[in-house]
Amino acid sequence: MEQGQKTPAAKSRLKPARYAPTRFPTADKAPALARRLVWRADDALRFWRASTIAELEDRRGFLWLPVAFGTGILIYFALPREPLLAALGFVVFALAAWAIRAFAGGGSYRLAVVLCLIAAGAASAKMRVDRLIGPELDRSVTASITGRVIRVDQRAERPPRLVLDDIAWPGRDGEATPRRIRISLRGQNILPEIGDRIRLRARLGPVPGPAMPGAYDPRRAAFFDGIAASGFAFGKWAPAEGETAGAAGFSPAIALAQLRRAIAKRIRQADDGQAGAIAAALIVGDRSGLSRQTVEHLRIAGLAHILAISGLHMALVAGTAFALLRALLALSPGLALSYPIKKWAALAALAVGLVYLALSGGNVATIRAYVMTAVMFCAILIDRPAISLRNLAIAAFIVLGFQPESVVEPGFQMSFAAVAGLIAGWEVWRERQRLHLADPSPSRIRRLAKLTARAFAGIALTTLIAGLATAPFAAFHFQKLSAYSLAGNLAAMPLVSLVIMPAGLFSLAAMPFGLETLVLPVMFAGIDALLAVSAAIAELEGALVTTPKISAFNLILISAGFVWLCLWRPRFRLFGLLPIAAGLLLVPLMADPPDLVMTADGRAVGVRDAGGTLRIAGSRKGSFIVEQWLEAEGSRAPDRQAIRDGVACDRLGCILRARGAIVVAHIRDPAAFIEDCRRADIVLTPLRAPDDCAASLVIDGRATARRGAHAIYFEGPAANPVNRVRIVTAWPKIRRPWQGRPSAP
Repeated sequence: MEQGQKTPAAKSRLKPARYAPTRFPTADKAPALARRLVWRADDALRFWRASTIAELEDRRGFLWLPVAFGTGILIYFALPREPLLAALGFVVFALAAWAIRAFAGGGSYRLAVVLCLIAAGAASAKMRVDRLIGPELDRSVTASITGRVIRVDQRAERPPRLVLDDIAWPGRDGEATPRRIRISLRGQNILPEIGDRIRLRARLGPVPGPAMPGAYDPRRAAFFDGIAASGFAFGKWAPAEGETAGAAGFSPAIALAQLRRAIAKRIRQADDGQAGAIAAALIVGDRSGLSRQTVEHLRIAGLAHILAISGLHMALVAGTAFALLRALLALSPGLALSYPIKKWAALAALAVGLVYLALSGGNVATIRAYVMTAVMFCAILIDRPAISLRNLAIAAFIVLGFQPESVVEPGFQMSFAAVAGLIAGWEVWRERQRLHLADPSPSRIRRLAKLTARAFAGIALTTLIAGLATAPFAAFHFQKLSAYSLAGNLAAMPLVSLVIMPAGLFSLAAMPFGLETLVLPVMFAGIDALLAVSAAIAELEGALVTTPKISAFNLILISAGFVWLCLWRPRFRLFGLLPIAAGLLLVPLMADPPDLVMTADGRAVGVRDAGGTLRIAGSRKGSFIVEQWLEAEGSRAPDRQAIRDGVACDRLGCILRARGAIVVAHIRDPAAFIEDCRRADIVLTPLRAPDDCAASLVIDGRATARRGAHAIYFEGPAANPVNRVRIVTAWPKIRRPWQGRPSAP
């Protein structure tokens, strides 16, 4: 053999085949196109398997552990009835034993770990629910009660609201008294202080349920907040001198709430307008002073995230403290050269972030932000990378471990989706930056121009990524999207980052010395500019895009693809585009608006006419719920007269026509039953309907008391669709703990 000539074996080692496609027995008989498709599919499967193994070996599998834990929580909330904690515990221990045995034996243990975490997520949610189960009301009552004020919501344009605990209720023993009650005060200018013990007379009842099946459930949110009843007060409250319901004693939570309220008062004393209200929201998380117009303008401009204390605010507060202290320490050459001042500054920033977490109220987004910030500064302490998806996974574990119910809340979903998208985008950007060489000798002007361009490009890119990441959740929960969020954030974020939040931090630091009035005007000036930007964008035509409510199945598909896209790395992560595309394509195909909806109290109904428009009949009391119906339809500002066109009402009730031919009677007076039961196809009423009512379908107060709001879908033939209907209710036949007991009609 001549020198330099390669042997066949050496040649194969130099140029290995990418993949060796499997030959199927029938491949030779199949057409050439079919053979190529088979080979391509086999190549894809091999690539999938090889990429998965490579990612897992690089410890990317850890990122999927909180996903499995959260999936278990979602499964728990989706179950048709309450599971036994003992059964869930047995499953967790059995799967844990399987995983340990597989790991010890050198087998495949990953599947067992994932299944164990899914079961553990369901078990943690069950334990959380069991801890919160307590006395509740099953009907509305009027009572004189005494309680301790633990929360004061001084809401703009709406009556103030109190939350009471340590309740004394004459005629009820401690085991039958709700732990917390939420009460609205009407016509009262003087409010009690947090920690005060007050006495009042109120109309109380169960917390309202969802406006329609699948909508936001206020009762579930109240259950996890410990609130078992709500209502409104008659007359004025009075101090409850010398009355006690229990040995409440000193409470750190009450003391912290008093401090937060005192800070909010100091801020509003400096500015009692919307600038002061936003400053209070950003510093202590008190959003009660915000007007509806302010909130709506910020939402339309894509700036509503500024009001939610999250990663941006925590990073600005802790980051400002870190940079400032490090710069001050660096002024001393002896300290800078002899001691780890960077780590000292990181410790101080951790403490500042913890104080901000406590003062801001500690919601889910803030907890997630602090955990990530804490992990980031701890990484600085041990000389590890500060920003990574592993930090986000740790934060998710901590939040879900303490508050499993947050996984079904829009705040958790949108917060973690935005941060996951931003970190994944940063990873891609970091890889691309390694391929570009820096300009060796740029001029100062050129360097400044580059820094400015990069800053605005960064704002634009983060806005785009965060907007795309949160859009499916916004469409599912709120049916609203901002068309000009990019412009809004480009104009507003420099104000927030350079003026508003730093001034807020310095004003908070100056408050113990009474010097906050020297700094707060700077913060107010920045907020006024922010409000001007939001108002200008909100007035633009088409600034708010309304969308019909997407189905839960579409959201699951899109979310699964998004998680895949974020947690894996280039090429392999692109498989996540498939479920995202499928979820988006199926949105119009799976749109299924109901033909008829009815509130849980039966006082308002909506009927879809022949043109597909929802026509409304009901009392003023149902107006807020009606707005939620119309938002689910994708209507932004409905014409109240138009939605009642074609509705004939008198003092006894209303007559509507569904699909133009089906007669629907909404009865408010028992005198209407005789005629309407004979003439109407469907009878809806908050009253108790007679058992011999001849209508094809009757839904009365007994049904709504048991099952909550109703949605009805006509599935019969076009000639007589009422012959076959599908009824969906807000609550199942066997209620879950947070849905309460059926109330009396």
